[in-house]
Amino acid sequence: MKAWLSLIGGFVLGFLAAVVTNLAAPDLLTSYTGQFLPVDQLESATGTVVKKQRESARLLLTLSTSKGVLLATFTKNIDEIDLLIAEGYTATIKLRGYSPFVENPLLERVEVSGKDQ
Repeated sequence: MKAWLSLIGGFVLGFLAAVVTNLAAPDLLTSYTGQFLPVDQLESATGTVVKKQRESARLLLTLSTSKGVLLATFTKNIDEIDLLIAEGYTATIKLRGYSPFVENPLLERVEVSGKDQ
């Protein structure tokens, strides 16, 4: 009987720990629990890259979207994103909601403008 209680108690505690972690730091568990415990629905924001600035530990992109201008700061995959995006390109990023300052948004799509093709 004690073995069953320990097993069930461990399962319940593990599940509760996952739920609390998902609420406190959703980026840690979203890839594992996103289909079971959706945190937020992400919306797409498409805009033209007005300015791109590379610094040692981050990449800054200024995007002009239909909702306004936003500054996206990337601190992960800097080299790859720097090679992928140039000023004048159209980029689509995923956001939890519009904000003028976003950090490490999910890059969904990049399109080259018509004159560069």
